[in-house]
Amino acid sequence: MNNNSSLAIATPDISSSSHSQFALNATAVSTWVNNLPLANLGEATRLLYQALSELSHTACKPKDRYEILEKIRPQVHRTVKALSQHYLNKPVVLPEKTQKIVLLANTLNSQLATGYCQAFKGLEGENRLLRSKDVLASCLHRALTEHSRILLRTYQLYRSSHPEFWLNAHKIYQCAHAQKLRKSKVIDGVYGDGTVQQAYLRLLMLSCSKTHQLPQRYIDDIFNELNGWSASIELRTDRLESCVFLFNPAEDSPPAYRELIQRAPSPGWLGIDTKPLLTQSGGLTGSNTARRVSHSTKLSSSVLDHLTISWSSATSRAAERMPCNDPVLITVGMNTTHYYVANQLDFSQFQIEPDHDNSSPLFQERRADQDDVWSRSGGADTRGRDPDQKSSIDYRAGDVETISYSLPQDNPAPVSADNKYEYLRSRILDTSSSGCRIEWPSTTQLRIRTGELVGLKTDDYDSWRVGVVRWLRSDGSHQVGIEALASTATPYSARLIQSGLPVNEYQRAMLLPGGHIAKGPMLLLSGVVGIAEGHTVELLRPGHSMRIKLGKIVEQSNAFKLFRFEDIARNTIKIDVADADEVNKNDFNQLWDIL
Repeated sequence: MNNNSSLAIATPDISSSSHSQFALNATAVSTWVNNLPLANLGEATRLLYQALSELSHTACKPKDRYEILEKIRPQVHRTVKALSQHYLNKPVVLPEKTQKIVLLANTLNSQLATGYCQAFKGLEGENRLLRSKDVLASCLHRALTEHSRILLRTYQLYRSSHPEFWLNAHKIYQCAHAQKLRKSKVIDGVYGDGTVQQAYLRLLMLSCSKTHQLPQRYIDDIFNELNGWSASIELRTDRLESCVFLFNPAEDSPPAYRELIQRAPSPGWLGIDTKPLLTQSGGLTGSNTARRVSHSTKLSSSVLDHLTISWSSATSRAAERMPCNDPVLITVGMNTTHYYVANQLDFSQFQIEPDHDNSSPLFQERRADQDDVWSRSGGADTRGRDPDQKSSIDYRAGDVETISYSLPQDNPAPVSADNKYEYLRSRILDTSSSGCRIEWPSTTQLRIRTGELVGLKTDDYDSWRVGVVRWLRSDGSHQVGIEALASTATPYSARLIQSGLPVNEYQRAMLLPGGHIAKGPMLLLSGVVGIAEGHTVELLRPGHSMRIKLGKIVEQSNAFKLFRFEDIARNTIKIDVADADEVNKNDFNQLWDIL
């Protein structure tokens, strides 16, 4: 191996002259890959892991090593994709077994990256007339791509990159720059063709996308789009004052906003200028680059807007954070949050029309048989309870309806509403006028995601506050950033009205005060299915009903919609000024006999 290689990355020592699973040529490896037991994911993964690990310590001609890796690489990525079902779309707090699966997937990508670095070093040591510039560029492109897959998985799990990750990625690009390979075009049938610099920029720009604020499913789509977008982004060594992001490739750190750099850039720093991408042909939503990537992008307009803001300039915080350590109760999802906002009143009470509700009192401020949730456990105040202390409460996802397949006689005892809708206990780490940062309990398997609706109950508020999850982080501890939507809410049921008649079932809804969310006295918070802009909706709660016409959507996520609306009843009675006196006269005439 060439010890004087321009690629300053450590690679494993060679300790063997042959491989135990296949001969060291592309034909033999192709046969071996075709015979893998793909129906048995565990066994196929084990064989791939052992083959790559052994190959990194086996002496091999550089060109043969490259061709062997090219045969193994597609199957590794198919296997890693199959492994993703164990850790994607799961709770933030992953069990130990699942974390080992994540580590295995990262290791497979890392083994491929290491193998391509070994192939590059070997090819670099050969005679200039014998080595292929295209293969050299391909080795570096593949190594950067494998690094980017590790970073993608890290961000999908809302974690931070491991030590020396960025330093190794920077070294690979610095090598490509020194060897004049950064502009070399590389064919990649797995993750898209592009230059070595594009592969590097895809890695950099993914770190600049504020993925901790995005739902998990969008992060992979952003990665795919970045392969094309990176062709319109400039990576510069000069005029750094006009760049959005800056970074020092000699340090183990990703790019940062220029405004947030606390020191003057020194020679060797690099800058990322996103203006060419954001300004051409209407930006991300209408750029030719985006259309080249795919005929119809998978990214929604809200995600594209998020990226446009993220790649434009640093955004300052709207309010200062104040550290604290206050207990908080958390509900997740519309069903559970609605239940507690309604003072634990069962949803069936929101489906009784007022004319037929003679036996029920008007909307109760508090149920007599269910006191404040703070005072549960025999009336003892549990607000100071350690959130890590084992609780007798069986925490469950409130949004998931439990389906029982047993016969009635097998399970005669009905399930109480209290068992269906449970809250979590945790602590607020800091707070601001716009929201708070809370510690997500490590003992729960309840799934949380960005855009999810949550309820918060603290001892300084009499009512439940309603908020939305804006970001997630899952490093040493699990943390959730929540933006407050309202400090109070009024629970309702809602159903669609067409031609004056209801056309679907009741669903949960809440009225929120306007103000900092959007202009207007009240806003309607609903689920994501069944109603849309312009629909007529009937709202119902014990003792009160109203019909409204939905206006524009103020905000929406994967868990809720927030509408402006008009009260139809108030708008149907319109009296001209000229007729006002006559109306008053008639009203007064009805009073004379009474008086």
